[in-house]
Amino acid sequence: MLQKDAQCTSLNTSSNETLDFIQKSLARCRAEHSACSLAMPNASWYPTRLIQVSQDSVNLVESAETDIVGSYATLSHCWGGAEILKLKKGNLSDLKQDVVVSSLPQTFKDAIIVIRNLGIPYIWIDSLCIIQDSDEDWQREARTMLKVYEHATCNIAATHSPNSFGGLFADRNPRVLDAESIEIDNGVLVGRFHLVDVDYFTQEIDDAPLNRRCWVTQERVLSTRIIHFASEQVIWDCNELTACESLPQGTNTWPDSPSTHFNIGCKLGSTFLTPTDTVDKGLGKWARIVDTYSACGLTVLTDKLMAISGVADHLRNNFSLEYCVGLWRSRLEIQLAWYVREPQPGRSVRNDLAPSWSWASVNGSVDLQQIDLYEPYDIKPLVSIVDVDLKRQVENGRGEKVMGFLRMRCSLNPVSLQGGPKDYRLTGPGMEHAKQVWADDSKTVGGENLFVVPLFDLQTPYSLEDTWKISSEVRGIIVQAVESKKGIFTRCGHVFLAGRIDEITKAFDPSYEGLWSLQGKAGFPCQEYDSISGHLITLI
Repeated sequence: MLQKDAQCTSLNTSSNETLDFIQKSLARCRAEHSACSLAMPNASWYPTRLIQVSQDSVNLVESAETDIVGSYATLSHCWGGAEILKLKKGNLSDLKQDVVVSSLPQTFKDAIIVIRNLGIPYIWIDSLCIIQDSDEDWQREARTMLKVYEHATCNIAATHSPNSFGGLFADRNPRVLDAESIEIDNGVLVGRFHLVDVDYFTQEIDDAPLNRRCWVTQERVLSTRIIHFASEQVIWDCNELTACESLPQGTNTWPDSPSTHFNIGCKLGSTFLTPTDTVDKGLGKWARIVDTYSACGLTVLTDKLMAISGVADHLRNNFSLEYCVGLWRSRLEIQLAWYVREPQPGRSVRNDLAPSWSWASVNGSVDLQQIDLYEPYDIKPLVSIVDVDLKRQVENGRGEKVMGFLRMRCSLNPVSLQGGPKDYRLTGPGMEHAKQVWADDSKTVGGENLFVVPLFDLQTPYSLEDTWKISSEVRGIIVQAVESKKGIFTRCGHVFLAGRIDEITKAFDPSYEGLWSLQGKAGFPCQEYDSISGHLITLI
């Protein structure tokens, strides 16, 4: 990565040099960044509660009782294991009178310094603005996270701190930030430039303690501007610019080189939704967010669906889509082909928070199909979703659990499973085309009544013996009959198959008899069967 020369001189990120960088970055964003202006809602809105920060006092205010004027910031932080001051029923009145700054953890104290410097009169901090011993208040406030973060002027992120006592600010050696530089004059670039590791922002942001928390994923996605207090310097991250103290003008790459901003570590390449996005583009961005989110940690497992609900609300509001417990009704046959990225031998990863066909039913890192990447392909659905029925219920007073079923018409293909957990193999008609097999839960997968359900087919040309033919790539799921007479199944794995289209078509076409007669196929567990649309089954 190349960037014009800049140099930090201060020994700590609490310095005037750092605060000046933040002020200038915010002012430039407000004045010049149209994408950031468009992302900020026009109508003013305030959270139920905010911390009011004047020059000489700090106190809690409720928007229904107070004439709030001005902007607010939000704070993203790791709570950590130590006890911190929290808003509770018993101290609500006291905190409305006065918040004793000396009683706050260091991260909160530092955040107050920053917003005072920026001239922002209010800050929203989860532990101080949600009543922590009220399930009713927690449920209500947790459902406002989209508005809380999208209406905030900026998000202050304690990115390098493992807990609330770690603070925002960090000591540093300015020489470390003074990267090697070279002189260039090639007619395109002229001047002295730094050479910077292209993984720098991944290391400083994605790999930092804060961003191992599931809740923080949506805070990063929904905030228009993020001020990361990282281990060496402050990083500015908004919808148009990723910059830092040593690279204040941003991270320009060599002309014609591919952008390095492909993940959600930097907002530059990952603004959740733009006015020109198609539904498939939005679903692709959702998939990438889920990939990151699922790899993070949750202190309370039942928060799994709630902690990403703000992002789901954003997508639903923009496209009027039907949300299906971590997936979407539009293009659902493609999204069903998620898989568990890292098997956990000997340990069950299943939970009871969602139906087995949703990625939310497993604990751990998953890979969701990025629909927007399939645009060059001819996508042929191999199943038909008949209906989806879901019922939400509250778990333990706070978390969310969603039960229900999905009915679809499909082709059932009986298989046996061998090997595992990292080298599963399928045997059965058509399974010679299986290239990769993933189990959802390596501890419980296996047994009888296993079937492969092909979900969709990607068809792409390739050269074979100097003759153009069509190759076929099929994504499918492995299901197991739990109530054979009723055609009820649970999902237990994922399979990737590939081969020539004529071979794949024969293997998975419901009307093709192959090794199974149509009468034999009709005897598979299902609610009904016909040779055109295949088997009608229910997934739970």
